[in-house]
Amino acid sequence: MANSYRPLEVVIESALGLENVNHVTRMKPYAVVYMWDIKNNLRSSKEKSSADAEGGSNPTWNFKVKFNIDIAMAQENSFALVVKLRSRRRTHGVRDKNIGEVRVLITELLEDAAGNERRMSRSVDTCSDESNGTEQGQGKLTFSYKFEDPTADNPTLLNITKKTSQRQVIRKLAKLLGPAALNGLVSGLMDGLVS
Repeated sequence: MANSYRPLEVVIESALGLENVNHVTRMKPYAVVYMWDIKNNLRSSKEKSSADAEGGSNPTWNFKVKFNIDIAMAQENSFALVVKLRSRRRTHGVRDKNIGEVRVLITELLEDAAGNERRMSRSVDTCSDESNGTEQGQGKLTFSYKFEDPTADNPTLLNITKKTSQRQVIRKLAKLLGPAALNGLVSGLMDGLVS
């Protein structure tokens, strides 16, 4: 029996009252959006918005991301939408600073959605680099989301077969499988050609 996939479109709109993690320069926040499961396994590619250089603690992005979710697997493994907020720093050798994150279970989004676009505001949780846990932070993130009609096949895999460029297919496979798995696949194919 084919799995049921449901496209989910998320628009990371804005945030209000974020903690200012840059103490000298103006904060330039950006969002990293992805799917995560209950065992802390990454379940999608990580999509990064541009940095808002003007908004400081009240950034606006209107950043659109689309995911294709295997609904049964998402419910079984408690998939969550994760939005990690970071502040870009241009100093060489200095890493961008974490502001905080928002996690929302996909099952919660499914309960709320009836095919219409919905808006949600969530408190931003902070996590320090020393601890593994999160705690109530400062500020709120606002995003909208919409589920499209279910499809029988994984649209991501269908899109790969439509690509004409080998380079595009390889990039797409690398995103889906990860670089290590792709290297093993290419190595196996090359061994088969040589022998």
